[in-house]
Amino acid sequence: MCSNIDVSRYWCPNRECPDYGEKGRRNIVLKEKYGKEERWLLKCKTCGHCFSETRDTIFFGLMTPREEVLRTLAMIPEKGSIRGTARATGHDKNAICRWLKIAGEHCKEVTDYFLKDL
Repeated sequence: MCSNIDVSRYWCPNRECPDYGEKGRRNIVLKEKYGKEERWLLKCKTCGHCFSETRDTIFFGLMTPREEVLRTLAMIPEKGSIRGTARATGHDKNAICRWLKIAGEHCKEVTDYFLKDL
């Protein structure tokens, strides 16, 4: 399989795996592409656990292409409202609100992780 995905940046998310949370162990391999967006399914050679390349990102479980979500979210400040962004992009305002909520929660988790014990 030919791909430009760097598997060394991934780690096994299975808490029971001896390689859980460890990057660069060469235990993560590409298994197959799946879904309409042809995302990669990755596999841990140590424990056999499979997981998506979008695990722990704002894109996990979304059916809309990554670039479209990013472009739409970036347009919100320019348009000044979610309704204006919905009209400009053709996306449902509820979908945009859901993407915004997911992105906000992810940003909070990342911020909380890095800004503790200062």
